[in-house]
Amino acid sequence: MAYVVVRGWEWILDPFNGYTVKGTYQYLTMHDTSLATGLFDAAWLKYVLLKVSVFIWRLLRNRLPIKDNLLRRRVLHHEDIICAGGCGCQETTSHLFFRCDFFGSLWHLVYQWIGIIFTPPESVRDHLHQFGHLAGLPRFTHSFLQVIWHADCWVVWKERNNRIFSHTAKDLETLLESVKFLSFAWLKAKRIPSAFSYADWWRHPLLCMGVRE
Repeated sequence: MAYVVVRGWEWILDPFNGYTVKGTYQYLTMHDTSLATGLFDAAWLKYVLLKVSVFIWRLLRNRLPIKDNLLRRRVLHHEDIICAGGCGCQETTSHLFFRCDFFGSLWHLVYQWIGIIFTPPESVRDHLHQFGHLAGLPRFTHSFLQVIWHADCWVVWKERNNRIFSHTAKDLETLLESVKFLSFAWLKAKRIPSAFSYADWWRHPLLCMGVRE
């Protein structure tokens, strides 16, 4: 007959000294700080325009003049904060960029273009972290994916402002073309001057990133 000796619970973060509130707090705060620092660093990509990096930096901190932010500052009234995407919902940062029926659909077109299956989180920071570090893709694709993420958010923001201030609207296919063109132009200008053409990027982005089937 075999016997199992149970020695009790073991705190895997510190198996020698065991659980302490101080040790747990240090682990959690260090982890959060490291993750946040990495995300904020990702805003300053050398491949994109400075104004786009500033925009992403503000986006990650929820400091854009989104309608719900303007409401909190008493710039707008409650009846004026409907999403510019025409979905009828209130315009918040996460809603505008990821959950709006219109602008959220742009992301799904981007996923199809790249050829990936992606379940988007609701948080802006989580979306950047997960999209920019897609599981199953090599590490050298991360900078490409982050450039695409920057381009999509920039296109959404420009279209949102055009709808509000210029009263013009583009369809999803036109916006997708803008994402493809901007990401290609940024990469060609500062990373890969002759590696692939726009037609290659338009049809096979993963191959252009160096991913082979």
